[in-house]
Amino acid sequence: MEDDELYFDKFWEASSLDKFNLEQFAQSLNTYDSDDKELTLELPIKPVSIPISSSATNKIAKKRKSSREFSNRELSIKNLGRVLSSFYAWNGLEHRAYPSAGATYVNEIFCVAFNVENYSGKIIYYDPELHGITIVKDNAISWAEAKDKLNMNIEGEPNLLVIFVSFTERVLSKYGERGGRFALLEIGAALQQLSLQVAESKRLKGVAVGGMLDNFWKRELKLDRTDAHITIGYLVGQ
Repeated sequence: MEDDELYFDKFWEASSLDKFNLEQFAQSLNTYDSDDKELTLELPIKPVSIPISSSATNKIAKKRKSSREFSNRELSIKNLGRVLSSFYAWNGLEHRAYPSAGATYVNEIFCVAFNVENYSGKIIYYDPELHGITIVKDNAISWAEAKDKLNMNIEGEPNLLVIFVSFTERVLSKYGERGGRFALLEIGAALQQLSLQVAESKRLKGVAVGGMLDNFWKRELKLDRTDAHITIGYLVGQ
């Protein structure tokens, strides 16, 4: 391994999806037996029940679920603002809606607007400081074309694909290899913030997309000449 090459970069390369390893990925999914999966540890001592809070956060979390069925109703600007406020820098760029190691914030948010008021057919970037959006591309990929690049069965047409893009050098330069873990933790925290935002809404629904074709979406976002990593997507609809 070269002195300036990180193991994290190797991990990312090995775990990326593209047209060359997609068949292997699909085969792994098809042969997986969900009946044998473990969801918790079994210890010899029986757990003792403790009180559960009826807090507002728990009430929202109780409603959280994934949905793959969407209607064709347009997403309003108001609801677009609600979705993207999940990533807002409420108290400055170092104090956003979710935590980050050393306030390095590797996460950037891009969206493909399939059916969104004023922005249908465009790719947009979210500015967390100004709570604003910038059009990155006017002729975005359609949902009919995009769904084959996500590796997920969806019914109907979602309004929006939120794409989490990680610039890991921001955290790796400070923490070295350990920073790779911190980057993934930050993405998870941001994803949870979004999923709870959607759960609180009476109209919105969503589902995380983990099988995106990395390089395809990187090109689609015009990031192919950068050190960006496509980490995960999230479909939002009604």
